[in-house]
Amino acid sequence: MQVMFRYMMLCFFFQTTIAVTSPYLQLILRNKGYSYSLVGVMLAVGQIASIIFPVIFTMLSDKTRRTKSIVIILLIVSVCLYIPAALCGSVVLTFIIFFAAMGAYKSINPTLDGYLNRMLDGDPARYSLARSSGTMGYVVTLAIFGLINYPDVTDNRSMCTCLVIVSLIFLVVMCFAPKDRPLEEEDPSDVSEGKRKPFEFGRFSHKFYLMMLAAGLTRVAQAVPDHLLSSYMTEVLGLGDNFSLFVALGALAEFFMMIFGGYLLHKGKTTPYTLILLSAIALVVRMLIYYFIPSIPGLLLGQLLHSMTFGAYHIAITRFISQTVRHRHYSQAMGFYWAVATNLPQLLGSLLGGVVIDHFGYPFLFLSFAVFPLISVVICLAKGTYFKQTTERE
Repeated sequence: MQVMFRYMMLCFFFQTTIAVTSPYLQLILRNKGYSYSLVGVMLAVGQIASIIFPVIFTMLSDKTRRTKSIVIILLIVSVCLYIPAALCGSVVLTFIIFFAAMGAYKSINPTLDGYLNRMLDGDPARYSLARSSGTMGYVVTLAIFGLINYPDVTDNRSMCTCLVIVSLIFLVVMCFAPKDRPLEEEDPSDVSEGKRKPFEFGRFSHKFYLMMLAAGLTRVAQAVPDHLLSSYMTEVLGLGDNFSLFVALGALAEFFMMIFGGYLLHKGKTTPYTLILLSAIALVVRMLIYYFIPSIPGLLLGQLLHSMTFGAYHIAITRFISQTVRHRHYSQAMGFYWAVATNLPQLLGSLLGGVVIDHFGYPFLFLSFAVFPLISVVICLAKGTYFKQTTERE
């Protein structure tokens, strides 16, 4: 139980760093005077880095099992680069520094996910407990910010100050995390895997890649609440600093769903396929709510659906990976999922979304982006029997 508590604290404090980056990133770039289109391009640049870097560092984690050192180095590098990217006046320098900062920072999440899956043997109940603790860290941080009206959403320095504080706390917690499982503890049948190249497409099944395609389509639309909704809440709905409370509400709904979804998966009362399908349907509904109810009540309903569009979805996709991928390749599989099925689609979503907002406004953004999860629903329904077949680790 003591070890489990350390995993929970690790997730809790890592998510506090996400709470001071993800919701505020669009605001930081807007404060520098960038248009929505340029902000979209800038976010896309960060997403390009988050496609390349995680694959490299998750493979390094799998190969060396020096996960603690890797995460600590990535955190220090990302914070040291993020601050000048937020404060410098040059657009070119911002592009360059921001690329490196986001590449390092976005590598931490999949590296930790692979580490947790490996240490917890892919147990959905224990993983969801640890991961939901992270969500609570996210909720608590944003709730505190909303209540004390700090950081100032018009001042990039105050947002950078918050990032430094929470990053230092996470750094200390990471130092006390359990050591990664050594390679010697892996299944003996994995020994031959060491002769393979660092990454081979044949390493994962066709089912894995098809599910990544379905997941990637939903993540295009998920770019809206993840990266493009902050300005909508502050500039269109006029929430100001209180926007963080609405972000926290979505995360709180996610927290309860992660625990509940993990329990259902652990007891065999549902399958990863079912939860992924329901999350895609929920994302369609979420986009349509933002379109048809362009007000605070509509925002509230949409944020509550975050429980399904990320909470249930993330637990389900993680369980799907743990069922189909060997322990040895958890980090690589999670790195592929985050890079290709999450960050690449969100790159497209951010880039396209910024242009759509500038030329057509938020209503058209919400309506048009509902198409992507709808396509995912069609794929899941068409391949339902295939996905529901008993999965075995490759």
